[in-house]
Amino acid sequence: MTDVALHDPMTYAAGFPHELFRELRETDPVSHHDHPAWPRGYWAVTRHADVQRVSRDSATFHTSPHPFLEEAADQTDSGVSELLISKDPPDHTKLRKLINSGFTPRRVAGLEDGIRTRVDSILAKLAGRDECDLVTDIALWLPLHVIADLVGVPEEDRKQIFEWTELTFGFDADVTAEQRGDAMMQMYLYADAMCEDRRKRPRDDLMSVLIQAEVDGEQLTQMQLDLFFLLLQNAGSETTRNLITTGLLVLLDHPDQLEKLRADRSRLPTAVEELLRYVSPVMQFTRRAGADTEVGGVPIAAEDRVLLVYASANRDDRAFGDPDTIDITRHPNDHVAFGAGGPHFCLGANLARLEAKIMFEAFLDRFDGLEVTTDPATLPRVNSNLIDGFVNVPIRWKALTA
Repeated sequence: MTDVALHDPMTYAAGFPHELFRELRETDPVSHHDHPAWPRGYWAVTRHADVQRVSRDSATFHTSPHPFLEEAADQTDSGVSELLISKDPPDHTKLRKLINSGFTPRRVAGLEDGIRTRVDSILAKLAGRDECDLVTDIALWLPLHVIADLVGVPEEDRKQIFEWTELTFGFDADVTAEQRGDAMMQMYLYADAMCEDRRKRPRDDLMSVLIQAEVDGEQLTQMQLDLFFLLLQNAGSETTRNLITTGLLVLLDHPDQLEKLRADRSRLPTAVEELLRYVSPVMQFTRRAGADTEVGGVPIAAEDRVLLVYASANRDDRAFGDPDTIDITRHPNDHVAFGAGGPHFCLGANLARLEAKIMFEAFLDRFDGLEVTTDPATLPRVNSNLIDGFVNVPIRWKALTA
């Protein structure tokens, strides 16, 4: 097969190229690709079992200096090497233990009423209308507000936080490195001020919990708190935003599945898992081999980069029956949309599931005659080799219940 630039966002401009990866899984499941910044290129791991194996073997496969697939030779890590997702054990283990205290099942479950209230407020702004943009009017606001509620960001600051987040972690090719760096610094300063306030006046929010969290006599440093604030604003929004957007498009395109949900809402948790598998909002992450090893019988040398292609693993017919068909009753469903196990499994997975469940309930209960007004194949997608999502999705409806 001709070498394909899997690092180039243009490869995903029309959505994840499932046909290409189906061929790779069959003929070259651990394929080698050139990269302008990596002299030895990288290996793309495309089968479900191999992705799980690499993801769970953190002793051999490291995330440092960061897990992102760089796009160009002049791209730098821009400080992302200090993020939680860029750390390897034991540093990652210690940080994760500290941060886990803010994501206990009880704390996540306690957010349900607030999430429902937030969905109500988002939809209330659509009163009197019969059309909107699914991304910019609905999908992006729920996770942004939920994370802000969780952390304790005041309502009046959220627009500014959102703008900084879009500059820092967004996928606009026109944003300069200087603009990204400035937005990142502003978020650091904001997190510093928030932490100082919480030390004086602790509240029942995540930032207060993290400031006080302690493992083996150690607490998070101010820089670690700043970095986690930065990561949470991005990671807490992108997956959920694109699951809501693309997941709804999939359901509208498969009315038989939509009707199954309408007939039995108890299927929603299973449906969310299937949408995660089918949509795969996070397409891929990288690892670095810490020693000579092999994957799928292919020798991998120490320091080689390895690309874990989650969106390919989630369509592997060795792991899923009829994988290119959406089946909201699919069970079991060992998808890798939140990572494929191991220490870097998504910290906010249960929160994302809860947000999606509540939002899809609202789509089912409150919209009548919901439809997309444009062929989804013609809609612009984000400029990314990491996130598969839409920039805009115009929708309309016949009636919206308050």
